[in-house]
Amino acid sequence: MNSALITMACLLVGVVISGCNGVDFRTNIGPYAKSRIASAGVEEYSPVEIARYDAVSLGLVEASSCQERIDEPAPERSGVVRAMKQRVHKLGGNGVVVESCARVAQGTCRVYLECRGTAYSVPQRQSRP
Repeated sequence: MNSALITMACLLVGVVISGCNGVDFRTNIGPYAKSRIASAGVEEYSPVEIARYDAVSLGLVEASSCQERIDEPAPERSGVVRAMKQRVHKLGGNGVVVESCARVAQGTCRVYLECRGTAYSVPQRQSRP
């Protein structure tokens, strides 16, 4: 009787395992996690701080956010800077100096926030105190 139970248990486990064969789970966690990791790898510096490094400028970066409807959240600096950091990461950089963030008039937006800055490749050690 014991061997019959073991055989039934094995068959049941086999049916359960094979029943999940070909099942594909899709989520948006991959792109979300990648964007968070990319922005976390980029540090924000002030113009004074970046001058202490032998950093290489990679070019200008900008990002913006638009609130079209009143029931949408208003754009925040942190979200726009996070988008800038993602762009810096795509350029191969690890540092950004945010030079301006301002609400500007935009026809279709109730609130439009735009930030501009410079992307840098920053060495790990400071070259100047």
